[in-house]
Amino acid sequence: MRKTIQEILSQPKIWEKTIKAIYEQKGEILSYLEKNQSAELILTGCGTSYYLPLTASALYTKFTGEKSRGVPASEIMLFPETIFAIDKKYLLVPISRSGKTPETLSATRYVKEVLKGGTLLISCTENSEMAQHADLSIICPDAAEETKYMTKSYTSMLLAFQLLTAFKTGNKPFEEELIQLPEHGERLINKYQSFLEQLAGNQDFNLYIYLGHGPLYGVAGESMLKIKEMACTPAEVYHGMEFMHGPKYAVNDKTLIIYLLSDSVRNQEINLLKRIKDLGGNIKIICEESSPEILKLANDVFELKCGLSENATPILIMLLTQLYGYYRALATGKDIE
Repeated sequence: MRKTIQEILSQPKIWEKTIKAIYEQKGEILSYLEKNQSAELILTGCGTSYYLPLTASALYTKFTGEKSRGVPASEIMLFPETIFAIDKKYLLVPISRSGKTPETLSATRYVKEVLKGGTLLISCTENSEMAQHADLSIICPDAAEETKYMTKSYTSMLLAFQLLTAFKTGNKPFEEELIQLPEHGERLINKYQSFLEQLAGNQDFNLYIYLGHGPLYGVAGESMLKIKEMACTPAEVYHGMEFMHGPKYAVNDKTLIIYLLSDSVRNQEINLLKRIKDLGGNIKIICEESSPEILKLANDVFELKCGLSENATPILIMLLTQLYGYYRALATGKDIE
């Protein structure tokens, strides 16, 4: 079996290890967050590790009510004055699988040395160069891939931050939802792996468009990146409603539109999907649970049916889009490990 698919399929087991490791650090994490209580949270990274902060920061603000942003590390490196205000206190959360990404390392050093701010690293690699500039490091064990594609590292580091958010807010129901993710991940693999392989092999598109709102926009962005880097196919990401302001004109019968449906704004997004359907693309919807109305709007529907809130499910959605990206790459003959 190729390494990439092994890494994708191993994720539920890796999530179990991540959960255990984060709980072992719970006291240390809470103590550090308390010391930086008044700081504005900035999450940063590159590529996959940038899309992760878009989801993580949205969830953090939603749960804590505190300001938080996800920004590309390159913007901090090149234009820090556009990110940081004068006389404000900041806590930077660099996200890096290797702990040595040049732009992210530069951003970490800038906040530490120039702004005298806090630095809380989330990584998959111990004793990295970045860790030397971090006040505290959260390491996801066995989550670093041997291949170039970030799959289990992305989901594990996002899970780590979700747990951090639950700890900070004392949100026990959210904690309990996150603990259930490994079992739901295994179930979804068993349910959809063969179907996704079949779909990816039988359907050919020349443009992939991923849509989502709120915390799911970051997941849509990472899903876009996966199909683009694995299958080397043109792909775009938009907020669902923003898609209707210009990008919709690119849609034709060779366009695949993947919509990540939120429970909290389900009715508004269903109304939007009615307009998207008229454009003529092939629509696939990922949601917690479908309805007769949703089934009419989509060519295919993928139901999570996990009984968890949309705040807990981003990594489950990502599991499905990773599988599709991988099998689409194989179907197109790409050299993927």
